[in-house]
Amino acid sequence: MVQPPFAADWARVNPLFCRFNEDKRKIATMADKSKIGVKLPTYHMRVERVKIRELMEAIGDDNPIYLDKSKAEAEGYADTPCPPTYITLAFQEFTGAYLEIFKILEVPLEKVLHGEEEYEYNDEIFPGDVLNCNMSCESIVEKETKSGSLDLITLQTIFTNQKDQIVLKARSLIIERL
Repeated sequence: MVQPPFAADWARVNPLFCRFNEDKRKIATMADKSKIGVKLPTYHMRVERVKIRELMEAIGDDNPIYLDKSKAEAEGYADTPCPPTYITLAFQEFTGAYLEIFKILEVPLEKVLHGEEEYEYNDEIFPGDVLNCNMSCESIVEKETKSGSLDLITLQTIFTNQKDQIVLKARSLIIERL
């Protein structure tokens, strides 16, 4: 079996995302279960009003509480609140944490599927808040299906604000297909 030339190039650029044997053939391995419980270093991110606006424009949501501070205040908010999925989107885009955890777990990016996302909000998140983001691997469960093996990887990220209050717990189910 001849390996396509682009795969070898891609592996050279991203060696942790593709695994090959000595004959330069891809080998199939699953996530490293010994890494259950691993925690990434804390990431810090500032919630930016302009980024909230960009997201709302991109998804076509013109709800004024997310776009106009005076309208948000009239509805009882201290400022324009973050829309429900903004934090995960910003966390993925600005920190690189998901790529880092995939490296640690030895999960090839080409095998990753997003399964589900769950949010538990404990408090409002507003523009100007500085969030500390702590991601950990909660579990890795192997599952057999008709089409082969899967690893179901549960990641949890806890977000605390500048007052050290937990404002959000996010849980991601990542599927690694073999």
